[in-house]
Amino acid sequence: MSSLNGITLLVYMLAFALGCMTLGLAIVYHLRSPHKWTGLFITFHASLLGCMVISAVQVLNNLLWHNSLGGTIINYILSSVILLATTFLVVFAPYFTTWVIAHPWRNPYRTLFYILAVAYFALGVLNLIYDFTWISLSWSGLFIFVLFFCLSVIMKNLKSIDSKPVRNVCMSIIIVAFSMIPLLVLGIIFTHLSELFVPIYFLSYTITIMVFLYMALSPRRELVAAQPESRELTLGQLEQYHITEREFSVIELISQGLTNKEIAAKLNISANTVNNHVANIFSKTEVRSRIDLLNLLKKSW
Repeated sequence: MSSLNGITLLVYMLAFALGCMTLGLAIVYHLRSPHKWTGLFITFHASLLGCMVISAVQVLNNLLWHNSLGGTIINYILSSVILLATTFLVVFAPYFTTWVIAHPWRNPYRTLFYILAVAYFALGVLNLIYDFTWISLSWSGLFIFVLFFCLSVIMKNLKSIDSKPVRNVCMSIIIVAFSMIPLLVLGIIFTHLSELFVPIYFLSYTITIMVFLYMALSPRRELVAAQPESRELTLGQLEQYHITEREFSVIELISQGLTNKEIAAKLNISANTVNNHVANIFSKTEVRSRIDLLNLLKKSW
């Protein structure tokens, strides 16, 4: 068992190192393209790193002081931190997923996942206090449901994602998630191996996010900014907002001063459809009015 703990500790060290690199890339990305989701992601990722540190300390404690009072205290601290971090993930994961597929997060999903987060936290607290199998299974099952919901949304909308790098990262997330299923099953069957699988899960998640951040920070995205002489707005200049081609057509007509009804007639679509496109554009660009949108477009020119 001590050799297994030694291997587990080494995997934790590797996971922590890559996790720190990912956090650094996330901070750089946030400074370059500040959005609400990037701030949430940095907070979430930092909390996971904290979990990795406490988990590594617990493994080290099992190697040196097995079944000690300190180990019990550390275990409760670890469980509490993981509960807080994963409760945040219950809300963050669907929010992040809707950003990736360029569909703003709205009700009823927003209310649903806040309710699920409260239920998940309550079950987690009960799981810390009582050693009942049904509580543990309900707690874990609720979290797995959220993750598979996010995966199903990504799979359903994969072809509609305009950005090829983001589409490739989504495919990678799907592949990694399904490749982790055997480890999830093994962790349930062989509980003594579950500690080793935790840093492996974190490694797979970290590597996937690192790929996304690397692609997002690629110099290729700076090519548009290197053309200051062009005064015509292009779809590439709005890539960071994940604007679709149809939404870009609406933006062009908005910049020409057309009303929603005039845009609907111009594009041969209904006024309600135009209203939905405008709402999506406002949500993605985080503006509240046409004036704010036009001011933002001027900065993109």
